[in-house]
Amino acid sequence: MRSIPFSLAVFLLALLVQASTGHAQNQPTGRIVSIAVDQDPVRIIYDLVGSPDEEYVVILYIQRENDPKSMRQLEKVSGDVGEGKFSGVRRTMYWDRAEVSDAIGGARYQFALEFRKAGSGLPWYLYAGAAVVGGAVYLAVKQPPSSTPDIVVPPGIPLPPGR
Repeated sequence: MRSIPFSLAVFLLALLVQASTGHAQNQPTGRIVSIAVDQDPVRIIYDLVGSPDEEYVVILYIQRENDPKSMRQLEKVSGDVGEGKFSGVRRTMYWDRAEVSDAIGGARYQFALEFRKAGSGLPWYLYAGAAVVGGAVYLAVKQPPSSTPDIVVPPGIPLPPGR
C-alpha cells in the first residue's frame, strides 16, 4: 500500500524536474554586436537567436569593468528592449547616458544583455500540482493515531490492573 504513493511521488518529482530542465533548454541566446558610445543616446546593436513567432524579454545591464557587484539594470532604454518579438539580427536599442553618469563617473564600464522567453518560469499549475500530490502522499502514508498503546506482554505475566 505504501509503495504506490511513494512511486507516484517519485514519478511526479521526476516529471517536475524534467519540465524545469526542459524549460531552461528552450531559452534564447544572443550577443551584443556593436556599441556606439560616441553619441547620445548610446546605440547598442544585438542579435537574438529565437523563433520569430515567440515573444522575448530583453534587459540591458551596465557594470563597472571588473566589478560584478556594480551591475544594475538600466531603465532609460528604448527601441528593441523590454517584452516583444525581438528575435533577429541587428536589433537596436538606445540608452540615455545621463541615467548613470554620476554613478559611473570616469570609470570604464561594460554592458550585458539578458534574454529570456516572455512569461518564462515554471507554470503555477506545476507548483500547485506538486503541493497537492505531496499532501496526498502524506495523507496516504500517514498512520492513524492509535487509541490504545500496543503492549506486548510475555506469556505468564499478568496485565496491570485497569483504571
